[in-house]
Amino acid sequence: MSIPRASSPVKALSGVPVTATDSVLPTPSSSQKCRKWVSFSSAIFNCLCAGSIVLFSLWAPVFQQDLGYNQMQVNAVSIAGELGMYLPVPIFGYICDNFGPHKLSLLAGAFFGVGYSLASLSYSHDLPYQVMVFAFTLVGMGTSSMYFAGITTCAKNFTGSRGLALSLPIASFGLSGLWLSQFVSRVFVGENGTLMIGAAFTTFAVFLSGVGIVGGLFLQVFPAEEEAVEGGERERLLPVDGGERGFGWVDSAEDDKRWINAATRDFLKDRAMWWFAIGVFLVTGPGEAFINNMGSLIKSLYPPSTASVHIDPATHVSIIATTSTLARILVGILSDYIGPSIHPPPVQLSSRFRPRCSRVILLIAVSCLLLTAHLLLAFTSLPFLTSYFWIISALVGSGYGAVFTLAPTIVSVVWGTENFGTNWGVVMTTPAVGATAYGLLYAKLYDDHAGADGRCWGEECYRGAFGVMAVGTVVAIVGWLWAWRGRGGWKERGVIV
Repeated sequence: MSIPRASSPVKALSGVPVTATDSVLPTPSSSQKCRKWVSFSSAIFNCLCAGSIVLFSLWAPVFQQDLGYNQMQVNAVSIAGELGMYLPVPIFGYICDNFGPHKLSLLAGAFFGVGYSLASLSYSHDLPYQVMVFAFTLVGMGTSSMYFAGITTCAKNFTGSRGLALSLPIASFGLSGLWLSQFVSRVFVGENGTLMIGAAFTTFAVFLSGVGIVGGLFLQVFPAEEEAVEGGERERLLPVDGGERGFGWVDSAEDDKRWINAATRDFLKDRAMWWFAIGVFLVTGPGEAFINNMGSLIKSLYPPSTASVHIDPATHVSIIATTSTLARILVGILSDYIGPSIHPPPVQLSSRFRPRCSRVILLIAVSCLLLTAHLLLAFTSLPFLTSYFWIISALVGSGYGAVFTLAPTIVSVVWGTENFGTNWGVVMTTPAVGATAYGLLYAKLYDDHAGADGRCWGEECYRGAFGVMAVGTVVAIVGWLWAWRGRGGWKERGVIV
């Protein structure tokens, strides 16, 4: 059904009728639809190549062996990548909302090119580890900007099925870790079985710079307002006279900025948002810490006298990537078909097959997968972990991937898609804090029990850290329930999540 457009800059919807002379919004042309799908394909390609930072668990043991880093120094490098990946996201979101995702994709290519080139030089010439810290800060910034350019493009172009529209690029990001880990483990392995990190870093610098350029050429946003308004002018529904006269369509650039600033202020003042963001911090931080420290964690399961470790980190990176990808797709579909929505799904199902469930319940359910993994690491024996470590990897991958699908979906449902880049960018800063806190906790316990060679072996290396992570996950679940059903929460405000 077409939406009438007011013939004047502002026509209040409460009490001012739309006349017959008012123009009607045209439907998008076939060429526009084609360009929209080209943009979607480019967004998927961006996300499919953006996840090289998840390979850090492959680099960490080599940093310790070849460069002599202790666990705290290794974590300093990984934390720098996390901070670079998450803290600038509000800025990246602002760039997407105001200048377009194609500009952010070009910026991502520059970050990756400089970051991996510097990392290659640092490794090859044994530069001070602070140089590697700075290099991975840039790599983290490249990761989030390339990923964010893709996910924002999909979120703004396909508002009718938000869960699926977000799950596909998010799943592609998870899949990037799978194919990149296999690529590295097969192409960049020397005759003695060691990884050729310098060559891998150089290859990533060239390849990912090219991916950023491709996104810069093809990423484009087609919001409903812009697709349908003649002359390329943008209109938006804003309060008229402070809301006393209702709402009206406004099409000036100044009002456009005013709306974005007001929406951002309201978002930051929302107490339910902070409960939600704290939960994201407490759940994603441990997931990041596990992924970054998986290499040293696996080695801590075997005595130093063991000639070889029987668990291949590259295999478990692939397990995490695979389960994460599958969970992102499945949860994205469930979010649309089971979760409440004001839009009909693209494929109609009989009501008997469409049970309704809040997305918050889905979020809590997948967080319990991470909770289970933390409890297994905190309380099970070494023989169990050495035999069934793949279960831990699968639980972390599934829970981590699903949370990163449902969290942005909930943000888009509760606070809308118009200011999605900025809003989700604010929430995305919390995993950086979580990864830093939990990464330092793990490194402190590991180094406290390490021998003279810097290697730690046994349950005391990791049990305490994962016990704290389990408690934090429980607190996150309680916080999400409060944001949903507590005083002033989404349910009380009539928001259907």
